[in-house]
Formats: sequence, C-alpha cells, structure tokens
Amino acid sequence: MDFEYWIELVNKVVNIITGPAVIFSVWFLVAQIRTQIKVGKAASRQSIAEAHQEVTLAGLDPLLMKAKKKLIQKKELDIEEEVALRIHMTAILRARENHFYQHQMGMLDIEEWKTMRKALGTLFIDNRLNLDIWNKSKSTFNPDFVKIVDEEIQMRKDTFKK
Repeated sequence: MDFEYWIELVNKVVNIITGPAVIFSVWFLVAQIRTQIKVGKAASRQSIAEAHQEVTLAGLDPLLMKAKKKLIQKKELDIEEEVALRIHMTAILRARENHFYQHQMGMLDIEEWKTMRKALGTLFIDNRLNLDIWNKSKSTFNPDFVKIVDEEIQMRKDTFKK
C-alpha cells in the first residue's frame, strides 16, 4: 500500500464525516437562532411590562389622581393638574410608540399588538384632553404610528359628543 492509497482513503473518510458535520452545524445554528429569538421576544415583553408598570405607578401620583377624578366628574382642572396630565399622557403615547416599533421588528406577535392597539384606543374614550394632547403632538410621532392612533380614535369618535 502506497502513500496515495492512504491519502485517498483519508480523503473519503473526511468526506463521509464532513457531510453530516455540516448538516449538524447548520441544524445547531438554526436551533441557536430560534432560542435567541425567543429570548429577545421575552426580553421585549418584559421591557414592555416594566414600562407599563412605571407609567401606571406614575399615574398614581396624588396630583394626577386628583386631576383624573376631576376629569371624571367633568370639573375644570387647575393649570398644574392639566400640565401633569399632559406630560403623563405624552409619556404613555411614547411608550405605545415604542411598542409599535417592537411590533414592527417582530418582537411582538400580532395578537399581542392587537391587544395593545385596543388599549391605546381606550385612552381617548370620552377624554377630550387626551384627544387635544394627541392632536397637538402627533406631528412628533412616527407617521405609521399616527395612522394607527388616528384609526383608533376614529373608531371611538362617538364618545366625544358628550
């Protein structure tokens, strides 16, 4: 047996091994990518939950609570109350816009986004102040997000006749 025979034999063995090794490597890479996508989505969802909790807790500020109570009772707001509500609503809208971006990037599935979109629309039910805030600030938001908010408002337009 000469040297060329051994080279050819080693070459055949290597070819036999590399085929399955390449397939296994690709499979492993796909599995890793899927895992990372799941981790990314979970992190995104956790981020949304934390942001929502922060905005909700901020809404429990005594000044905001007093202002919200006045809105419900259809009483006039003090300037401090109105400013606080305007700032708070703007923060809520920015958080929702961030959710919209995450949905566009595939970090939120369609069902999660539908739920968030419905919740977004409820901000405007029988609330002329929030509508005014939106109308004055919407030029600073992503145009696609503006279309969505405007659609949600349009679906609830009857609530503004009160």
